[in-house]
Amino acid sequence: MRLLGFFRRLRVRRAAMTALHAGNGARDARDWQAAAAGYRRYLGLRPGDGGVWVQLGHALKESGDLPAAESAYRRGVELAPENHDAHLQLGHALKMQGRVAEARAAYARSDELAPINHAAEELAALAGAPMPPRRPAGAPRPLGTARERENAARVAEARIDLARSPGDPAPHRALSAALLRAGDREGAIAAARDAFALAPDRRNWQAVRRAGGLPAEGGADGSDAPHLYDITDLLNLVRDTGRATGIQRVQLGLAQGILRDPEASAAARFVFLAERFGPLWTLAREDLEAIIAYCLDEPHDLDRAAALANGAMDRARPTGLGAARLFFIMGAFWFWAGAPAALARLRAAGLRIGVLVYDLIPVTHPEHTSEGTVAGFRQGLREGAQFWDFALTISEYTAGELRKRLAALEAPAIPVRPMPLAHRFNEAEPGDAFPEAAADLRGQDYILCVGTIESRKNHAALFQAWQLLIREGVEPPPLVLVGRPGWRVADLMAQLESTHYLDGRIRLLHGISDPELEGLYRGCLFTVFPSFTEGWGLPVGESLALGKLCLAAMEGATPEAGGGFAEPIDAFSPRDIAARIRHFLDDRPALAAAEQRLRDGFRPRGWPEVTRHFLAEVAEGMARPALQRPAPMPPRLVAGETVSFAATSEGWPESSLALGAGFEPPEEIGSWLLGPSGTVHLDVAAPARLWLRLAAAPWAEDNRAGVALGDGPLRWTSLVPGGDALTAIDVPAGSVTLRLVVDGPLDAPPQGETRPIRVGLRAITVAAPVEAALTPGRPVVFGPGAPDLAWTGLLAEGWDLAASPEGVEALSPRAVIRLRVPPEEGELRVLLHLAIRPGYHAKLRHTGGTQDLPEAGGPLLLPLSLAADAEGTAEIVLEMEDGSVPPLRLSALRWAAAGDTAGRLAMVEALVLPEAGLAVPAADRLLAIEARLRADGTASAAPVPGGEAGRAALRLAARRG
Repeated sequence: MRLLGFFRRLRVRRAAMTALHAGNGARDARDWQAAAAGYRRYLGLRPGDGGVWVQLGHALKESGDLPAAESAYRRGVELAPENHDAHLQLGHALKMQGRVAEARAAYARSDELAPINHAAEELAALAGAPMPPRRPAGAPRPLGTARERENAARVAEARIDLARSPGDPAPHRALSAALLRAGDREGAIAAARDAFALAPDRRNWQAVRRAGGLPAEGGADGSDAPHLYDITDLLNLVRDTGRATGIQRVQLGLAQGILRDPEASAAARFVFLAERFGPLWTLAREDLEAIIAYCLDEPHDLDRAAALANGAMDRARPTGLGAARLFFIMGAFWFWAGAPAALARLRAAGLRIGVLVYDLIPVTHPEHTSEGTVAGFRQGLREGAQFWDFALTISEYTAGELRKRLAALEAPAIPVRPMPLAHRFNEAEPGDAFPEAAADLRGQDYILCVGTIESRKNHAALFQAWQLLIREGVEPPPLVLVGRPGWRVADLMAQLESTHYLDGRIRLLHGISDPELEGLYRGCLFTVFPSFTEGWGLPVGESLALGKLCLAAMEGATPEAGGGFAEPIDAFSPRDIAARIRHFLDDRPALAAAEQRLRDGFRPRGWPEVTRHFLAEVAEGMARPALQRPAPMPPRLVAGETVSFAATSEGWPESSLALGAGFEPPEEIGSWLLGPSGTVHLDVAAPARLWLRLAAAPWAEDNRAGVALGDGPLRWTSLVPGGDALTAIDVPAGSVTLRLVVDGPLDAPPQGETRPIRVGLRAITVAAPVEAALTPGRPVVFGPGAPDLAWTGLLAEGWDLAASPEGVEALSPRAVIRLRVPPEEGELRVLLHLAIRPGYHAKLRHTGGTQDLPEAGGPLLLPLSLAADAEGTAEIVLEMEDGSVPPLRLSALRWAAAGDTAGRLAMVEALVLPEAGLAVPAADRLLAIEARLRADGTASAAPVPGGEAGRAALRLAARRG
């Protein structure tokens, strides 16, 4: 019954996703009625999805049905009361119906939940007030809302907890999370790094990444063992399903054998890859032993399995590669598809790469696997063939298939050696364990079939064989199928359900322990295994090793597993299968004779023998001379080139070798950043300015992106949902690491995408570095009006590089401008042309003091006196006294050395005639200044700021008067 429920849920899920995709497609095509129909079908199956209720509201609103849209939005608010967008959209629907008071309440709630959205602007419009300035995404503002006060309280509480237990990494992680929520990213990074310093494990490494810091890439596992054994897919399957089957059972057997061999254990580290382009992680031995013990001896318990696997991965340490000599993929090699950068880094570190290949079924029999598996397998084989140094297989049959496929790929020839598997997995002493779900079969006749329920295993032939026996008047014993449901069996499951599992004659079990499985083997009459093909056929060997005859199809490697003792059946003939089953049911002496023949002649291969063989083949592979072939390397960046990160029809681009932790494999749009931050590792031929083209997801409405060189300050740029953004950074020659960070919400979007993605890396263009020093007297214009892009080099921190005609906007509480002038200039006079947003009555703090901002907004000229250091560098820092983001744009900058009288007089012109701009001819400027100085009164004159430039303007006016 539980299995029936599983398939019902599977059908519902598929129907729901089909409806959702139809709704999204219609929405993108602006067919609002069809979109609403698709969303309604989805919500009929998944009524608890608040995000899709909001999408339905959009479609209904665009269709003109405002009452229905309001109803949908209200349902979205009810299901997700903390979703600021649901409240915002409800406010829109209410406003459009003229219900202003209700709309105001919805907008107020949205603004309280997320001050970065448009709710405050809508509130101002409803009140008839000037629109307040909108704060950039992720930027903090003065404490005032309930959420901000709550964040401050959490930070204070976290600091108290930290003071109590400064040596425990957990309070440091908690403080990092609280600081990040409160908008203090640098503090959050520092707290996370403190946690990692106390315990350099994956949990604390992830805390650094979540804060947006640069996580450590080097190893910290403290081991010099030379052999790294990859068990990534074993950990994933145990965590996600609570059980290890097939390929993962083999990994358990080999891992257990290696751990029991003192010499092999001392040379081994068991590792996994948590992110496609991230570092390897080394498991603690006690964690691996606990997982093995659970899989072999304990009953199925998904919660316990997830706790074991997650705990082991959290406690893992980054893998040091200094002493490593071998990286061996023990599990599914196609897990590494799309991640050549990880393998390339291992090759570059001097490691040889070995692989254990179980079968080639997705290539030789694609009809029995999913399209995704076929594509991933082929990609993994194509990519792996460029890196593997030797391969082992679990049978002679698979070795032959692999050699043929590698030759077809024109891949470098590598040694391929068979290493047949064991005939029995768990060799513990016999017990009396038996699955509770089949307790009524203990001591009764039944026939057993073990294997995942999928089309390749050919369970449909057994269903038909049992039907034939029943029609012939035979009452066959129950057929017990042990295995998890897989793919391409929907028709079979429907047939089983419609016949009530042949009125109870067929029983399905899964998630049972190894001792319980052994109990089923020992208690059955015989086993049957009609698979169309196998890489080995472990259930055949298990049956024979336990003294039970197996009726097996002689396909693929199954004859090797049977060793001449399995009874052949025809996988393509249910009648033949029925006849062979009937024969042994009717002729029990023949069955007894077959079992006696097993006892007399069958010599099962055990896991200790397999482990010895495996270690010998690994040693042989390592003893051979290294293959001389160039390893793929990321491109070397030179000026004038553009490197794309988009996938092509020919596979992964070479640029993907530059991707580090945090990135997804390349897709058509580029490589998405998964989560809050990621790294890119580049080799730059000469000092350069790199232009990063970013893609913003359609739902990245409240996000911004920042890029930094290593641990340097982040340079922020705003994002247009569904559009591209361009940001630049200067880098030195050689190996450099860039850090890409996303600010704002990262929860999974409502449009059907399940990954927390907001920003993708499309391409990097390499340009020559900007002019080393600014030219005296030459103004710098920021934004589209500039003759070139040199202005980007002055924006050191806190500015939005997506400039408008008014200039560049401050995005962070601390906005920094960094000038480089000829070193001999010494003291400088700088004039900033600023555009102030209206509605602010506060003080701007700058390098020379403070400045009152005009509440009405408008242009502001800010004169400053600076001192350049010995290298000619000077820094200007703009901050608000209340800690908020400066409400300004930087339009232009002028500068002159203190001893440059002509240059300083040109700056005075700009002070006296701020409306004249930068491009007015000199003669016209002179006439305008003289007319201004002759004018009576001060009503029409702009106020002259104080400071050196102001005093110069007054002296000039006095002389002219």
